[in-house]
Amino acid sequence: MSNNAILFCIPYAGGSSMSISNVTRFINIEGLEIHCLELPGRGLRSNEPFVSSVGEAISDLCKNVEARLKNRQQPVIFWGHSLGALLGLLISHQFQENNFNVAGLIVSGMKAPFFIEPTNTKSFKDQRTLLLSQILPIKNERNRTSLLFQRAQKKGLEIMEKDIAILEDSNTINWSDVILKQSLTVIIGEQDELFPTIDYYVDWQRHTSDKTEYYSTQGGHLFVIQHPEKSASILMRIISTILN
Repeated sequence: MSNNAILFCIPYAGGSSMSISNVTRFINIEGLEIHCLELPGRGLRSNEPFVSSVGEAISDLCKNVEARLKNRQQPVIFWGHSLGALLGLLISHQFQENNFNVAGLIVSGMKAPFFIEPTNTKSFKDQRTLLLSQILPIKNERNRTSLLFQRAQKKGLEIMEKDIAILEDSNTINWSDVILKQSLTVIIGEQDELFPTIDYYVDWQRHTSDKTEYYSTQGGHLFVIQHPEKSASILMRIISTILN
């Protein structure tokens, strides 16, 4: 195992390591290792029981991150999209408090949590059909009655429900205590259906004592699915800046 910098990627609500690897396969930075994290109950860990709280999610992800590291000095960068952005902030803070070398945090597709209001569960549930239509591999209307599609939809809805529960549980966190010493970069989808204006993102700067950078890119809430190569290009620029 080398001592190269590692990018750890945390997927969005309803997503998996496979969905986020759609972007990371286009990232090419010499010496950078990339690992897409997976919560239990989805993707390669679909046979494991779901976690039921944000604390359990953080504990599971931190254990998997630490298992990949050679030592505490190995530089790590976290990138999380949507729900993954909140988890990425909490993981970064925990590793910082445990004296690991967190080089930076990249968040995308999520409003700032500093003064996060209670989640509008109905709003997220109203959006989930639209989001799942982009996540699920079968989009042809005539295939919607197929057994494969129905199984995928059932699993996708189950994952989305569990992730919404984690998002709701995050409201119990005292976000004002979660402050990083490292730089924080925010990527915003210009047509984001859930968080459509810059006002949702400005308070990310409250979560770092270092600089905060903002980038915008074409696409909606799931721009990482809509434009994976463009997303990778932005990430490479950000990561290169962090490491240099």
